[in-house]
Amino acid sequence: DHGYAVGAVVFSPDGKLLASGGWNKILLMNVSSGATVRNINLKSLWVNGLAFSSDSKRLAAGSGVIDGYSSVATAGDLRMYNIKTGAVIWSKNIPYSPVRSVSFSPDDNYVVSASLNKLVSLWNSINGSAASSISGHTDYVNSVAFSPYGGVIASGSGDMTIKLWWIKDSDPKRGLPPDLYAELEFEDENGNGVLEALESAKLSISITNKGKGTAQRLFVTVADDQPDKHLYISNKLVYELGAGAKTRITLPLSSGVKLKSTNHRLQINVAEHFGFDMDPAYLVLGTQAYIQPQLAYAGLEIIDYGEGTFARVADGRLQAGEQVKAKLIVQNTGKGRAIRTSYNIVNKDKNIFMESTSGFIGAMEPGEVDTIWFTISPNKRVASSGYLPLYLSMSEYTRKGNLKNFQLPIILDQKPPEINIVEVKADFSQRNRQTARFEFQSSKFTTRVKAIEDIWTVTPSRTKRKNSIAVVIGVENYNALPPAPYAASDADIMQMYFEKRLGVEEVVVFKNEEVSGLFFDDTFNPDYGELQRAILPGETELFVYYSGHGVPAKDGSATYLFPADGKVERLEKQGYDLATFYQNLDQLGAKSTTVILDACFSGASRSSVKIQTENLVAHKAIGLKLKQPWRAYPNFTVINSSTGSETSLGFDQSGTGLFTYFFALGLRGEADSNNDREITMGELKTYVISNVVKTSKKVSGLQTPQFSGDESRVLVKW
Repeated sequence: DHGYAVGAVVFSPDGKLLASGGWNKILLMNVSSGATVRNINLKSLWVNGLAFSSDSKRLAAGSGVIDGYSSVATAGDLRMYNIKTGAVIWSKNIPYSPVRSVSFSPDDNYVVSASLNKLVSLWNSINGSAASSISGHTDYVNSVAFSPYGGVIASGSGDMTIKLWWIKDSDPKRGLPPDLYAELEFEDENGNGVLEALESAKLSISITNKGKGTAQRLFVTVADDQPDKHLYISNKLVYELGAGAKTRITLPLSSGVKLKSTNHRLQINVAEHFGFDMDPAYLVLGTQAYIQPQLAYAGLEIIDYGEGTFARVADGRLQAGEQVKAKLIVQNTGKGRAIRTSYNIVNKDKNIFMESTSGFIGAMEPGEVDTIWFTISPNKRVASSGYLPLYLSMSEYTRKGNLKNFQLPIILDQKPPEINIVEVKADFSQRNRQTARFEFQSSKFTTRVKAIEDIWTVTPSRTKRKNSIAVVIGVENYNALPPAPYAASDADIMQMYFEKRLGVEEVVVFKNEEVSGLFFDDTFNPDYGELQRAILPGETELFVYYSGHGVPAKDGSATYLFPADGKVERLEKQGYDLATFYQNLDQLGAKSTTVILDACFSGASRSSVKIQTENLVAHKAIGLKLKQPWRAYPNFTVINSSTGSETSLGFDQSGTGLFTYFFALGLRGEADSNNDREITMGELKTYVISNVVKTSKKVSGLQTPQFSGDESRVLVKW
């Protein structure tokens, strides 16, 4: 992607990014997928040196300014970048001296640079001010590095020497005693509190000096009572911490494929140069040996309509002379995590044209499903019988769970077999369930755990919706079906958030036995239902929220909301068809209609860690594709808690549905990504999907909310 020679490469300390620099360009790439995250374009610069800060949030770049006519470096350029935005934090021009190498100090306070002016230069990493300039080499300085403990710089020069330099005033000087306090935090990559083989984690320590003297050369180290050469833990040094100052350091942890299953008691030591040490604290951490993933084909669909396709008949089949898109579904059916997953489709017939046949997926959790799209167009010379010679291979990091040369079941003039997604449950008997915890006796240690927020306390916003009404339905207890955990609590929560955050004028709530008989028709029928009396056509903003069971028909042709007294044997009579539901809402003629469903339509009951899922019907409608009639209706916003093949989960910790918990948190303000005290539909979508997906993997499988509507729509102001 550089288009020219590459002058520097460096990994971020958290292992997620690879930065590369060359002529007029710096690229930031995702390590797992290889995808370019950011392309930083430069002008007349040749990048020679790159260095990440220890928190992976900043990137220092040393360059030479190249004369476009003579291709000669005429000056040096040193810049500091914000990784998140790609913006330049500060930059320095160094006349007649290209920068060849850069390095961060371990405490991130300084950057050292090597230049062709024979100098080693030290810079303040925060504002770019010059800290000191070190002379002594008699030729170009080509390379520099900080020692792991910060007090020494190494430099390599064209004068054929390596020199070690003490930083000026680096020798500690005794003063008044410091008084150190620390806050500890641990977070592993998938958030389950167990460090698994090939997983990364971070131990964060926020140290505050409440004394009157400066703490000097704080060595933060970790000692393992169960040493394992496949468990890697970093140590850090804080050069100095003044009175009243606070610093946060992060110690990366990572593991290899041969990690052992055991419990570690990691001793965390903070030692100060003059002996003003902290008492030790301990991180008790369970590690889990490698469990094999298994990459598998799950099914595919032929999409023969829309942009980029040409079909003689849009019938979901592939005919010779057509060009279609194939939606290929793959799954990790193993009980271990697949990382750095990639795919490739080999075509062995020159009469078949194909595009987008290889790429990266990244990490796939156990049971996780992903979608691959590719284009296929057979000409008239292709053999018309049997599977086409198309072979799918997938690989992951260890190569133990690979899929090799699977022939795709594509036959001309035939629909592919139905998609089959396998239910994968973690084998807890194989897993060490000792989740991470801290132990300490000193009152100077505290821990910060990502605790469950109290969503029952909410501050009113300044949003007021005149002529608005919300119908809130929560059915937890059913006469003939398993309960839907926390659905009644969901209704209570949403009543509060409709009133206080969304500013809805009138909120009507129905729970459990109140949702019986012909309730749905009596409420939503546009001719005689109760709701139509409250709607002013073209003026009323309408909101409908439902938490409870959604039930699919046995053939997957329809999906239904279900009353508390319903029986699945009378599904078509007692259930309320979603297609009818949306049609009736449209005919009410409201100014806008927003529908929020915390229900699943997979044929399984809502589950949680404490409550097991059960089948609601005689089958489980794996791969059910929810119809979307609302897309034909203007001014509709529809939010579903999960896809058609997933189960919507209960969240024991909050006593609500998992979706509703994060939906409420988002409305409360957590979704305000740009801090403008407004929440748009797009911000809420990003926040809810990200957190529900991440948390569901820890609870009981994958749940992916679906949002449809105007993402620029402002929902809440405060």
